[in-house]
Amino acid sequence: MSPETSDSTPDRAAAYAGGIRLALMCVDTPDHRAMVKSGLEERGYTVQSGDTAADALDRMRKNTFEVVVVDEAFQGSTEHDNAVLTALRPMPMSTRRYIFVVLLGRRFGTLDNMTAFARSVNLVVHVSDLSQFNLILARGLADHERFYRAYFDVLQEVGRR
Repeated sequence: MSPETSDSTPDRAAAYAGGIRLALMCVDTPDHRAMVKSGLEERGYTVQSGDTAADALDRMRKNTFEVVVVDEAFQGSTEHDNAVLTALRPMPMSTRRYIFVVLLGRRFGTLDNMTAFARSVNLVVHVSDLSQFNLILARGLADHERFYRAYFDVLQEVGRR
């Protein structure tokens, strides 16, 4: 098990205490993994990798991830039969709202909001744009925060988050 996937790291204990922001990366291609991991770490996330779809689903059951990055072709799947995306879609909105999902693909444009909506994700990124992943992620997260700010503020005021 590599350091980025180890379950016994001090980061895991800090995550339980609420001191670490976790991101899950479900990407097979080594070059893409490196760019995604770098972009997530630059944004302050501790990155865990799902080595298989089953591993990624197990990690999602055991941890609270703020960001999940999924390659549509993860483990040889397509966007239509991707086990990670399939698990995220029916998630209750009260839970899903707190997870920022990024879909990496080869057949759509980066930052295409209609494609993101149609695929039930927050952000889509074409793999040819991964060299700019940090900037793209920053924009997507800022848009997400602006969109949900009033909702999150009200939940905090009434003590529900």
